[in-house]
Amino acid sequence: MSERRSIFIRLARKIADARIGQRLMISMMVIVTILVIPTILVITQALNYQNRYNRTLDNLGDISYIIQETETQGYRIIDYFTMDKEIESSGEAEIIVQMLYRTDRIRDNIGTDPRYQDDLDTLQTVSNLLRNYADSFRKGVGKCGKYYSMAGDSDFYSMVDTANYIVKNCNKLQALEMNRSEEMKEAISGGFRALLTTVAVIVVIVIVLVIIFIYILTESITRPLGLLMKHISEVSESGLLNEERGSSADEKEGK
Repeated sequence: MSERRSIFIRLARKIADARIGQRLMISMMVIVTILVIPTILVITQALNYQNRYNRTLDNLGDISYIIQETETQGYRIIDYFTMDKEIESSGEAEIIVQMLYRTDRIRDNIGTDPRYQDDLDTLQTVSNLLRNYADSFRKGVGKCGKYYSMAGDSDFYSMVDTANYIVKNCNKLQALEMNRSEEMKEAISGGFRALLTTVAVIVVIVIVLVIIFIYILTESITRPLGLLMKHISEVSESGLLNEERGSSADEKEGK
């Protein structure tokens, strides 16, 4: 009888294990998917926010570079008159090219948002002035030959005059970009807080679902096994009663 009961128990465990394995596999896949999606969303949005904010910081750095170079370049070139400084090796042309490139990068970073039209208009003024500035430089070096000389002084002094307007507009643009960076920082902070709140809600929902799943899984395991053990116990008791009755009958016959 005990052998029959052990067979029932082994069979019940195999059936339960197979069903548990399938349930666990499906449930874990669902839970991992639910948790991975918001995690990826948070990381992606954080990188996007950081990239957007970094571009405003890049603009401030580029504007500072233009201010610094235009404030000093014209006077530096005039000082070259007494130094026999070679035009090609001075690196001044590369600085002007770099400033023009940075105005294009600033424009790309600002984008086309109509809220920042003042930024774009001021940048356009700076860009136009820089082109006049670059033209004065080209005319000046064209008159000098291999070395900087007084031959191009009128054009180099024109660079100094234009630089004053460039610096004035760059200061205005810098103030506008600082305001834009603060607005963007606040918008990013608000968006990120909302995103984290959404993720927190999702995590809480997942935890509740896990608890419910564990409860249901536990019930689905213990209840059938309890019923099976009860059935086995009833079968065993029935068998014992039959054996007792059989032995009693044998005793009576023996008598």
